[in-house]
Amino acid sequence: VSQKDSALPSIDKILKRVLPRREMLRRRLRRTGRSISVGQYVFACFGTGLISGFAQVFLFDVAVPVAVLGAIASGIALPHGFVGYLGRRRQKKFTAQFPEGIDLIVRGLRSGLPVIESIMTVAREMPKPVGTEFQTISDSVRFGQTLEDALWDAVPRIDTPEFKFFVVSIAVQRETGGNLAETLENLSEVL
Repeated sequence: VSQKDSALPSIDKILKRVLPRREMLRRRLRRTGRSISVGQYVFACFGTGLISGFAQVFLFDVAVPVAVLGAIASGIALPHGFVGYLGRRRQKKFTAQFPEGIDLIVRGLRSGLPVIESIMTVAREMPKPVGTEFQTISDSVRFGQTLEDALWDAVPRIDTPEFKFFVVSIAVQRETGGNLAETLENLSEVL
């Protein structure tokens, strides 16, 4: 085992102690729609705190103990707030575009396309973030995952009640039957 390989487990142990809820943080980072890793997030927190601490001491002549507390607070709060902002902005954009995506699925179903083909149409036709998420869903199905599993995997990334209702509607329709196009059309009108 090389020294590089032995250093990685110790970093992982440190991250487990510092970040006990890493999976929750990963979900929060995925909601932004960007590929931000936990390591990058921790580095951003550290860098923000360091810059803030130096700025407080050298620019604003704050006492070092107070600057350390301010650096810790800003190192935690600023990246956390920025990630939250990115996630909320993406959710808002998704919710605004989602009814149009549902309408595309309804038109596809009414013209005789299967559900997955209609989802692929949304992936091709819709802009980010709806098109991107539906592309991920159709890719998952293409690689062998069931449609319901692919949809449920997307729920934590999107995290909106509208999308959850959409997933439940498709899951219930597949089990019980019924007119999915009519159900989705009603959902689109409500949204």
